[in-house]
Amino acid sequence: MTDAEPKPDQKQALRRDALLADQHLKRKYRELFQSDPKGSRDIIRRVRARVFRMKPGPKPQRNPMIAKAARQRIRGDSWSMLYPLYIDRYAEVNEFTRGLLEDAFRRKVTDYLRNHPRLKCQRETPAKESGPEPTR
Repeated sequence: MTDAEPKPDQKQALRRDALLADQHLKRKYRELFQSDPKGSRDIIRRVRARVFRMKPGPKPQRNPMIAKAARQRIRGDSWSMLYPLYIDRYAEVNEFTRGLLEDAFRRKVTDYLRNHPRLKCQRETPAKESGPEPTR
Protein backbone atom coordinates (compact mmCIF):
# COMPACT_ATOMS: atom_id res chain seq x y z
CA MET A 1 0.00 0.00 0.00
CA THR A 2 1.38 3.43 -0.90
CA ASP A 3 1.48 6.43 1.40
CA ALA A 4 -1.17 8.24 -0.64
CA GLU A 5 -3.83 5.57 -0.11
CA PRO A 6 -5.82 5.79 3.12
CA LYS A 7 -5.66 2.85 5.47
CA PRO A 8 -8.60 0.41 5.39
CA ASP A 9 -9.74 1.38 8.88
CA GLN A 10 -9.91 5.03 7.80
CA LYS A 11 -12.12 4.07 4.86
CA GLN A 12 -14.42 2.15 7.19
CA ALA A 13 -14.53 5.07 9.62
CA LEU A 14 -15.37 7.52 6.82
CA ARG A 15 -18.15 5.26 5.57
CA ARG A 16 -19.57 4.89 9.08
CA ASP A 17 -19.44 8.65 9.78
CA ALA A 18 -21.13 9.45 6.46
CA LEU A 19 -23.85 6.92 7.21
CA LEU A 20 -24.42 8.35 10.70
CA ALA A 21 -24.59 11.89 9.31
CA ASP A 22 -27.17 10.86 6.72
CA GLN A 23 -29.26 9.01 9.30
CA HIS A 24 -29.16 12.08 11.55
CA LEU A 25 -30.35 14.31 8.69
CA LYS A 26 -33.14 11.92 7.80
CA ARG A 27 -34.37 11.83 11.41
CA LYS A 28 -34.09 15.59 11.87
CA TYR A 29 -35.97 16.41 8.64
CA ARG A 30 -38.33 13.41 8.63
CA GLU A 31 -41.37 15.43 7.52
CA LEU A 32 -39.53 16.89 4.52
CA PHE A 33 -38.22 13.46 3.51
CA GLN A 34 -41.70 11.93 3.77
CA SER A 35 -43.44 14.73 1.89
CA ASP A 36 -40.86 15.15 -0.91
CA PRO A 37 -38.30 12.31 -0.95
CA LYS A 38 -36.99 13.07 -4.42
CA GLY A 39 -36.56 16.79 -3.72
CA SER A 40 -34.81 16.21 -0.40
CA ARG A 41 -32.43 13.68 -1.98
CA ASP A 42 -31.72 16.25 -4.70
CA ILE A 43 -30.85 18.89 -2.08
CA ILE A 44 -28.44 16.53 -0.32
CA ARG A 45 -26.85 15.46 -3.62
CA ARG A 46 -26.25 19.08 -4.64
CA VAL A 47 -24.76 20.01 -1.27
CA ARG A 48 -22.44 17.01 -1.35
CA ALA A 49 -21.35 17.89 -4.87
CA ARG A 50 -20.57 21.40 -3.69
CA VAL A 51 -18.61 20.28 -0.64
CA PHE A 52 -16.63 17.52 -2.33
CA ARG A 53 -16.24 19.11 -5.76
CA MET A 54 -13.20 18.17 -7.80
CA LYS A 55 -12.52 20.24 -10.87
CA PRO A 56 -12.30 18.10 -14.01
CA GLY A 57 -9.14 17.52 -15.98
CA PRO A 58 -5.52 16.92 -15.15
CA LYS A 59 -3.95 19.16 -12.56
CA PRO A 60 -0.78 21.03 -13.60
CA GLN A 61 2.44 20.25 -11.81
CA ARG A 62 3.66 23.58 -10.48
CA ASN A 63 7.33 24.44 -10.46
CA PRO A 64 8.27 25.72 -6.99
CA MET A 65 10.96 27.92 -8.55
CA ILE A 66 8.26 29.96 -10.30
CA ALA A 67 6.70 30.79 -6.93
CA LYS A 68 10.06 31.93 -5.59
CA ALA A 69 10.69 34.02 -8.69
CA ALA A 70 7.24 35.60 -8.40
CA ARG A 71 7.92 36.57 -4.80
CA GLN A 72 11.23 38.13 -5.80
CA ARG A 73 9.55 39.97 -8.65
CA ILE A 74 6.98 41.39 -6.21
CA ARG A 75 9.80 42.63 -4.00
CA GLY A 76 10.99 44.72 -6.93
CA ASP A 77 13.72 42.63 -8.56
CA SER A 78 14.08 43.24 -12.28
CA TRP A 79 13.42 40.59 -14.90
CA SER A 80 17.05 40.71 -16.08
CA MET A 81 18.19 39.81 -12.57
CA LEU A 82 15.77 36.86 -12.31
CA TYR A 83 16.54 35.24 -15.67
CA PRO A 84 19.98 33.79 -14.83
CA LEU A 85 18.77 32.64 -11.42
CA TYR A 86 15.71 30.70 -12.55
CA ILE A 87 16.29 29.71 -16.19
CA ASP A 88 18.50 26.64 -16.61
CA ARG A 89 21.65 27.21 -18.71
CA TYR A 90 20.61 30.80 -19.41
CA ALA A 91 24.14 31.94 -20.28
CA GLU A 92 24.78 29.02 -22.65
CA VAL A 93 21.79 29.39 -25.00
CA ASN A 94 21.84 31.50 -28.17
CA GLU A 95 20.08 34.84 -28.42
CA PHE A 96 16.97 33.54 -30.20
CA THR A 97 16.39 30.74 -27.69
CA ARG A 98 17.13 33.09 -24.81
CA GLY A 99 14.32 35.40 -25.97
CA LEU A 100 11.89 32.49 -26.09
CA LEU A 101 12.95 31.31 -22.63
CA GLU A 102 12.55 34.82 -21.20
CA ASP A 103 9.05 35.16 -22.67
CA ALA A 104 7.97 31.77 -21.33
CA PHE A 105 9.43 32.57 -17.90
CA ARG A 106 7.69 35.96 -17.72
CA ARG A 107 4.41 34.35 -18.79
CA LYS A 108 4.68 31.67 -16.07
CA VAL A 109 5.51 34.20 -13.36
CA THR A 110 2.70 36.57 -14.33
CA ASP A 111 0.24 33.66 -14.54
CA TYR A 112 1.31 32.62 -11.04
CA LEU A 113 0.82 36.17 -9.77
CA ARG A 114 -2.57 36.40 -11.48
CA ASN A 115 -3.66 33.24 -9.66
CA HIS A 116 -2.29 34.49 -6.32
CA PRO A 117 -3.71 38.01 -5.97
CA ARG A 118 -2.53 38.40 -2.39
CA LEU A 119 1.05 38.53 -3.65
CA LYS A 120 0.44 41.36 -6.08
CA CYS A 121 2.23 44.49 -5.05
CA GLN A 122 0.40 47.71 -4.58
CA ARG A 123 2.16 49.95 -7.07
CA GLU A 124 2.02 53.54 -5.99
CA THR A 125 1.38 56.15 -8.62
CA PRO A 126 3.87 58.98 -8.49
CA ALA A 127 2.47 62.07 -6.87
CA LYS A 128 1.87 64.97 -9.22
CA GLU A 129 3.62 68.17 -8.42
CA SER A 130 1.29 70.85 -7.15
CA GLY A 131 2.86 73.57 -9.31
CA PRO A 132 1.17 75.23 -12.24
CA GLU A 133 0.47 73.11 -15.29
CA PRO A 134 2.81 73.65 -18.22
CA THR A 135 1.29 75.45 -21.19
CA ARG A 136 1.59 74.12 -24.70
